[in-house]
Amino acid sequence: MESQPSAPSSRLRAPLGFHACKVDASGRLKLPARYQEYLEKLPDKYLFVTEFRGLARIFTNGSWERTVAQIQDPALKKRFTYRAEAIGGDVDIDPQGRITLPQQLRKQLGLEDRPVQLRFYEDVITIYPQEKFEEELARAESFLSADLERLASMGIDL
Repeated sequence: MESQPSAPSSRLRAPLGFHACKVDASGRLKLPARYQEYLEKLPDKYLFVTEFRGLARIFTNGSWERTVAQIQDPALKKRFTYRAEAIGGDVDIDPQGRITLPQQLRKQLGLEDRPVQLRFYEDVITIYPQEKFEEELARAESFLSADLERLASMGIDL
């Protein structure tokens, strides 16, 4: 009996790249279609949004729970989650593919009626205000030459 060729892998992969979006005056953020399609395929549909290091972050696919589970110190865990939940909270995707960012988070980060860039990385969508995106891009580009040399030394020649 001949063996059948195996089907191509159907592994889920988060969308790559930055995506230009806008947070409207009501704090709604329309997710790119590719993000919506990817999130729809995930087994864990819960989204939790909060702020860390000056950027809003949307935790997907159980990543918030995995992060919290790593904190072994009960007092630290309580403080960490208290702050995260005071600023953020659970969000849902509406039928138009939008999420509404929590009011406290929008106020703290000044995210209403602003262009932003989204990056999906390791089950977390980071929301970069346009000026922060440009700062981070300039910083990354300042290391490009040295980074390419280091990658080449590892056998990754781009």
